[in-house]
Amino acid sequence: MQLLIRNITLIFSLVIMLTNCNLNEYDSSIYKPKAKKDFGSVLFSLPKKYWHTTLGSELKKQFEKVNKSTPLPYEEQFNIDFIVPENLVNNLKNKSCIIVIKIDPKQPGFRNPIYINDLWANGQLVIELNFKSEKRAVSYFYYNCQDVMQRINSFYFELIQMSYQKNNIINSYLQEELGFNIVAPKEMKLNNEGNNFWWFSQLEMKKDQNGTHEIQKGIVVYTYPYYSESQFSINYHKEKRDSIGLHFLKGRESNSYMSTRNDVIAPIESLAMKINDKYVFKTTGAWRMVNDKMGGTYVNYAFLSHDRTEIINMEGYVYAPNFKKSKLIREVEAILYSAVQ
Repeated sequence: MQLLIRNITLIFSLVIMLTNCNLNEYDSSIYKPKAKKDFGSVLFSLPKKYWHTTLGSELKKQFEKVNKSTPLPYEEQFNIDFIVPENLVNNLKNKSCIIVIKIDPKQPGFRNPIYINDLWANGQLVIELNFKSEKRAVSYFYYNCQDVMQRINSFYFELIQMSYQKNNIINSYLQEELGFNIVAPKEMKLNNEGNNFWWFSQLEMKKDQNGTHEIQKGIVVYTYPYYSESQFSINYHKEKRDSIGLHFLKGRESNSYMSTRNDVIAPIESLAMKINDKYVFKTTGAWRMVNDKMGGTYVNYAFLSHDRTEIINMEGYVYAPNFKKSKLIREVEAILYSAVQ
């Protein structure tokens, strides 16, 4: 009898305690799983009847474009997969990026994309797109896919930046000089400095089945006077980049220096972007060391200084001959993105 009374008292005390809790302090995020860090993977929630139709083909065409700055065989910009909507929540709701496509003739008209962070998992982006017909969905991805991909990449960059810090060597040199307030790994070191030029890099060793190999991730910053919009072009970019490489980006041998490839296999590609109302001329390509065997992938952001008198070039490059480049180049691009976001 006494045991029963004690149990009733305990239950009553718990009810009182829970009743007095402030429900406004409830944080649902602590009960969610962490999303996978599968950056570059996109899961489409789409009825199976569209997977192999014009819509499915357009999604693959747009998202699986190859990145020609990577070595042969080229790596794809995104890895995509499909799932039927009814299986999404139960099976794969912890994916980092999910695009839900709904096609319903009863839709009143086009609705802007809905972007939801942390819906089923922390560190997750869910995009919902609604269309009246498959034809309208195909048209949307044909004309607007770059906007969607830029939003996805921005989300990835912000997640990657969470492992970086503002107290870094790049800021110590460039915060006052160029007004930078970027985030970067604390392991970055200064390699070389010149007139309106700075070169930082980070070295790490990583193992694979063949042993331990070097990975180098670098940030190169240089400026020059702005006088014409024609300076935002592939030809001008290559000319300036190769001049910088010849004078400052030296290799292990005294006669080696960094040069830019621009050929059928490894062409320079460009993209004009707006990031927080700032015009950014983005170029991607492959680099090699003249008179040396080194080479790799790079991404460059060119944008105007605050007073619009100079063009600032901020470049990230990767040297990782034994490993995939897409993940690594995304990590250095997250640093560039922090300079303009």
